[in-house]
Amino acid sequence: MHRHTLTWVVMFGLIALMFLQIPPMAARQDSVFNTYSALVEVDALARQQYVDALGDDLLVEGAIRGMMRQLDPYSGYISPAELPAFERRSHGEFVGVGAEIGMRGGQLTVIAPVEGSPAAHGGVLAGDRLLAIEGQDLEDRSVFDVEEMLVGRPGTSVRLTIQHVGQDEPCEITILRGPVSLRSVHGFRRDAAGRWDYLIDPQARIGYIRVSNFRDNTLRDFDLALRELNAREPRALILDLRFNPGGLMHQAVAMVDRFLDGGLIVSTVTRRKAIDAFNATPQGTDMKVPLFVLINGSSASSAEIVAGALQARGRAVLVGERSFGKGSVQHLIHLLGQKAAIKLTVAYYRLPNGRIIHRTEQNARTDAWGVRPDVEVRLDPDAVRKIQESRQAVDLAFAGAPSSQAVPPPPGDSSAVSATPREVILDRQLMKALSLARGAPQADR
Repeated sequence: MHRHTLTWVVMFGLIALMFLQIPPMAARQDSVFNTYSALVEVDALARQQYVDALGDDLLVEGAIRGMMRQLDPYSGYISPAELPAFERRSHGEFVGVGAEIGMRGGQLTVIAPVEGSPAAHGGVLAGDRLLAIEGQDLEDRSVFDVEEMLVGRPGTSVRLTIQHVGQDEPCEITILRGPVSLRSVHGFRRDAAGRWDYLIDPQARIGYIRVSNFRDNTLRDFDLALRELNAREPRALILDLRFNPGGLMHQAVAMVDRFLDGGLIVSTVTRRKAIDAFNATPQGTDMKVPLFVLINGSSASSAEIVAGALQARGRAVLVGERSFGKGSVQHLIHLLGQKAAIKLTVAYYRLPNGRIIHRTEQNARTDAWGVRPDVEVRLDPDAVRKIQESRQAVDLAFAGAPSSQAVPPPPGDSSAVSATPREVILDRQLMKALSLARGAPQADR
């Protein structure tokens, strides 16, 4: 099939898919071809009269991408030429910088760098505005577009122009693409051998677990941390989900299930009100002590599911600041027998109290999005930066060590360990959660 013909078939396949969503009355009044006749006419006029010759698929692919941008920042089009590379990346042959990008106030914003990622090592911080990539201005670019620009082969570099929170002038950061750390479960401090300690207050027996993202092995590591913590009979637990940009939804649901023995955790709802519900089960409930969850403006997606579900079910007290508001479901839908695809937002996450997590144009000026803490504690940009730097220092000090394994110091070098940062800073949000945990009544174990 000729490439131009193939592209138009893709175009009309997408139009037909969108047309299925048109209300029946409108469908009776107009046909797909009448509705989009102006688009076809513009394509024909440009090919006939534009001053330069045009490639076969330039205008059509541009039109499809424009349609996707009109929907939301997380939807996008993958052309026949781009699809093979897109699928290779999903199997790990390509890697990126390890920063979750979102849209806030119409600006491309770093929700949070993945802890231990090239972006975190390079100095990218949560809340940074992303202005350009390799000198290309990102105005009118979607989150989907930017994600595509950030991926590449391991060892290649990418130059980012960013503006840190609280700073007037942008800066450039060059990041070497590489694998993103798979470790997402952390404690409060490390011992001299690099092992995590999950008690923030040993005397009061207050536990602390920090989850930095949700990956395939997150629940496995979380269960190991819970097992170690339960052996020390904690009176309460602080679960820190700040700067957690999300990840795999099923890992988040399973984590909530560790604290509930039944009932709704979260549901997804489409425009036609089709609902998929995810419920807790009696099996696997592992922690019955009082629970305090830390969130902030960089807690997103799966982190919002965990915090919001535990709050809605009355299982946890939330401390910190309002979450990011990213709670949508994207499906990859193949077109033309796997030759092209669209990544399309098809549903929103809904918490047990009926609240939609995702921040949309319709609810952006209301309280009906994201997750609000029960106890609000605000931090200024300098305090936020210090928390991220503190975590980075502790994690990098023992880089390469699984959370449950020791990292011996270099032979004959005892000073290297003693000079190493061993615990993250006690910021105001964490101190408030710790104060609440110390005063919580002891639960039956």
